[in-house]
Amino acid sequence: MPQGVDDILDRYRRYGPAFKPGDKAPVSGTYVCDRGTMLPPVRVQLTKGEPFPEADGVGPHTRWRETNIQA
Repeated sequence: MPQGVDDILDRYRRYGPAFKPGDKAPVSGTYVCDRGTMLPPVRVQLTKGEPFPEADGVGPHTRWRETNIQA
């Protein structure tokens, strides 16, 4: 049975929540999207309640996570 992106991410939830495009930022801060080994990560600064965007090159499969790095 093939696994979807959300099934795979569920295994890593203990490392922190992952947010999809359109989800609202739970807190103000910097969020990062890892686009794989060939592309650099993307960082966005959002205020609480702002929607997460799609990252270039990833589209609707974008997943954001919180980071303590201030950009």
